[in-house]
Amino acid sequence: MNRSSRRMAVSGMMVALGTAVMLLGGVIPIATFCCPALAGLVLLPLVFDCSRTHALSAWAAIALLSLMLCPDKEAALLFAFLGWYPVMKWWIDARIRRRWLRRLVKLAVWNACIAAMYALIFYVLKLDQVLADYEEMTRAMAALTLLLGNVTLAVYDVALVRFAAVYLRRLRPRLLKKP
Repeated sequence: MNRSSRRMAVSGMMVALGTAVMLLGGVIPIATFCCPALAGLVLLPLVFDCSRTHALSAWAAIALLSLMLCPDKEAALLFAFLGWYPVMKWWIDARIRRRWLRRLVKLAVWNACIAAMYALIFYVLKLDQVLADYEEMTRAMAALTLLLGNVTLAVYDVALVRFAAVYLRRLRPRLLKKP
């Protein structure tokens, strides 16, 4: 199998796996926030073994399939707005040398995406289930939720680095082993 065919096949498998993970979000209620993060992890092999273009294309395919098929639209929108992060994290890390500036850029982009997503949910789509969940929240609780989202970004950033290390050291040699 030539290299481009292999890349396309791996991309297709990662799209299928990512979509399956996103579909689990409708089965397990707490998975609204977990499934998009896990679906983002399936993009890492594409980042390291194919290209950033393949990974972003896979993200777009998973996002579209999730928006069409997932019963949990909040999880699907979360992946559509933030699922690109595992792909672009490495690009941001390579381009910005100062750690504090890198973190600030990541937080700014993360918060802008979250704000855009919830503005779309509240003002355009008016998803009744999500609106009902957030109507009961006070402003302090909403601010705490946003703060926890920023903490989650920091934890997710570390998890991506650790998962990438495990993939590159343990999984990749086994998957790319010549028969």
